[in-house]
Amino acid sequence: MRLFVTLATVSYLLMGCAANSPKTIVLSPEIPQVSTTVTSASTGIALASQDQRSANYIARYLDGDEVSRYVSAAEAPNLTLERVFNQALTHAGYQIDPASNRSLAIVVTQAVTDVDESMLGYEAKTKLAVTINATNENRTFSKSYSATSSLKGPMSADFASLELDINKLMTQLSSRIINDPELNQFLQ
Repeated sequence: MRLFVTLATVSYLLMGCAANSPKTIVLSPEIPQVSTTVTSASTGIALASQDQRSANYIARYLDGDEVSRYVSAAEAPNLTLERVFNQALTHAGYQIDPASNRSLAIVVTQAVTDVDESMLGYEAKTKLAVTINATNENRTFSKSYSATSSLKGPMSADFASLELDINKLMTQLSSRIINDPELNQFLQ
């Protein structure tokens, strides 16, 4: 009888912990350092973003070949990146102007973390893919960027570690895009 009460209590506590686990991941990458600055003080640019992912979750927990649960982002990744690019482009000397004849569109095509948990620990693999579409009067520029990361740890994956890993990867990818000499030359 004592064993039954102990097992029931432990089961109840574990169910309570699972019910209170976070439902969303907060995306808050850092504003990347800008190595290129605009040569003309009046370089305006219209900034936009799109989310073209096939699913709206940011993480999926795998149990073998099956998905046990999905976790969404508190804010769509394209909106997060648009905010990051807005600040980074402003630091680079661009003026964000929706009426400008120069435009930059951030298209998020993939943003997902696959979390595989086992008895020995977890492994999380994050994949980010972004396409940049820019126009400068009658010319167009399009380039795809991608980044991956892998995170391993004992026990089960905690949201803080996943958030930190995803945000670091978003910061790295944003930095590569913002500081891409080919893109900056096209925009100027």
